[in-house]
Amino acid sequence: MSMCKAQIAQLTSALAELKQRRVAEQRSMSETVQQIKEQVMNLAYQPTTSAPEDTDDDSDDEDDYVDPTP
Repeated sequence: MSMCKAQIAQLTSALAELKQRRVAEQRSMSETVQQIKEQVMNLAYQPTTSAPEDTDDDSDDEDDYVDPTP
């Protein structure tokens, strides 16, 4: 009988430890998710940069590509 009580106490202790770990992991994941959300929101509100103007020295209106060979 005392062996069963010892096993029950051991299992109860292990269960309590697992619950504490799970709560800590959930808290950590929630914090990580919140940080990611904040980063995404910061990226969403940053001004975008436009493509640079064509700065070629060519003053003609030729296209900037090479025709494929026949």
